[in-house]
Amino acid sequence: MPATAPIGLNRQLLMQLSKFIRTLRLRFDKSPIDKLELLIEFIHTRAAYVAQTSLYGYLKTRMGRQYVKIFKDDRFSPSLTVSKWAVYTACLSDLATYAVATISGQVSMSRMQAQELGQYCLTSCVEATYKGQYAESIMAAALQSLLDRNQQTIWANAAIGDVAFTRSPETLADSSPVSAEFQELDRHIVMNSVRFRWINVREEYQRRIDSQAVWQDWMKKPQEVLAPANKPLMETGHGSAQSHRSLDDDCANEGTN
Repeated sequence: MPATAPIGLNRQLLMQLSKFIRTLRLRFDKSPIDKLELLIEFIHTRAAYVAQTSLYGYLKTRMGRQYVKIFKDDRFSPSLTVSKWAVYTACLSDLATYAVATISGQVSMSRMQAQELGQYCLTSCVEATYKGQYAESIMAAALQSLLDRNQQTIWANAAIGDVAFTRSPETLADSSPVSAEFQELDRHIVMNSVRFRWINVREEYQRRIDSQAVWQDWMKKPQEVLAPANKPLMETGHGSAQSHRSLDDDCANEGTN
C-alpha cells in the first residue's frame, strides 16, 4: 500500500496553501475599495504585510545563514514578538492616517468626521488582529496610542505623499531585536526600506479607493457605527463584517516578497 502523510502534516500543508492563496489574492486584488469593511481590511492587511516583510527581511539580511537557527531559539522569540507588534502598530497608525486623510480630502469631510472615521477604522483593526497573550496584554495601550494620534492629525497634510508615514520607519529602526550597535549602523537603510515598501501600498490605494462610496457607506450606518466608536475597546459591538484574525494571518508570506 502506498505510504500516506500523517494527518498533522496534511493539515499543516493545507494551512500553508490557504495562506499562500490568500497572499496572492491580496497582492493582486484590483477591485474597488467601496465599502467600509473593505477599507478596514485593506488597512490592517497591508499594515501587517509591510510590518512583517520589513522586519523579517531586515533580520534575514543581518543574521545571514544563522537566521533559521536564531529564529528557532526560544530565548529570541520574546524579543521578536515585542518587535513584531511594535512595528505592526506603527504601520497601522501610518496607513490608517493616510487612508482616512485621503478620503477626507476627496469628499470634504469635517475634522470631526475624519476623526470619527479614523477612530472606527483603528478600533476595528485592533479588534480584528490583536490576538494572542502578548498582543492582548498591550491592546488597550496600543489602541490609546493610535487614537491619540488620530485626535491630533492635520488631515489635509496627512494625505500628501509620505507625510503620514513617520512612525513605521522610526519604530523598525528602534525596536528591531538586534544590538544597539547594529540599530545605529543600519538605521538609514532600515528606515528607507520601510519607506520604499509604502510606495506600492499608496499607489494601490489610490487606484482602488472609491472615497465617495466609502463615505456613503459610512453615513448609512450612523447608529451602528458612530455610537460604538465612542465606547471602550472591549465594549464595542459594531456591525463590521471583519473576522477576528491574528497578525500572522494578515501578514503576506514574507518569503514571496
